[in-house]
Amino acid sequence: MRRVAVIVCAALASAACGGDPADVVADGGTDTVAAPVDGDRLPDVDLTALATGERSSLADIEGPAVVNLWATWCAPCRAEIPDFEEVHQARGDEVRFVGVNIGEDAGDAQEFIDEVGATYDQFADFDGDVSVALRATSMPVTVVIDADGVITTRHLGPLDQAGLNEAIDEALGVSPG
Repeated sequence: MRRVAVIVCAALASAACGGDPADVVADGGTDTVAAPVDGDRLPDVDLTALATGERSSLADIEGPAVVNLWATWCAPCRAEIPDFEEVHQARGDEVRFVGVNIGEDAGDAQEFIDEVGATYDQFADFDGDVSVALRATSMPVTVVIDADGVITTRHLGPLDQAGLNEAIDEALGVSPG
């Protein structure tokens, strides 16, 4: 049953990879299953650290944090990771960055991370449980949580540096301007 869920999730993500985030909204639009929205917390889903193989839970991530779901086959995911790394380098002392590779071999995921030079924490979700729990109907997905662990942003589709910085500022309570 789990494999069926992963295949369905991968097919949805592949079909929607890079789609317009406005096409999928968490509170009614085309997303037919209730998804975490602002005010929710990260779900209790197992992750495996790519570098060490250590197991932990997504719910254990302390904020403020940026959690980015990605896959090597998703072109927008591949394009945004270097931007995330640049923002991580600039703001890593303010907010934790976490990448979650969805449904791929740990070696392939780590090879890609090494290739692009991403230095922030990377985890694997081998079974696709995170994308199911977050109702990720497209890839990439970025979730930002505040210091209390509350989701302040859930963004479907690619984020550029400006959008990422804006989401971080919101989580930190920084006024635009």
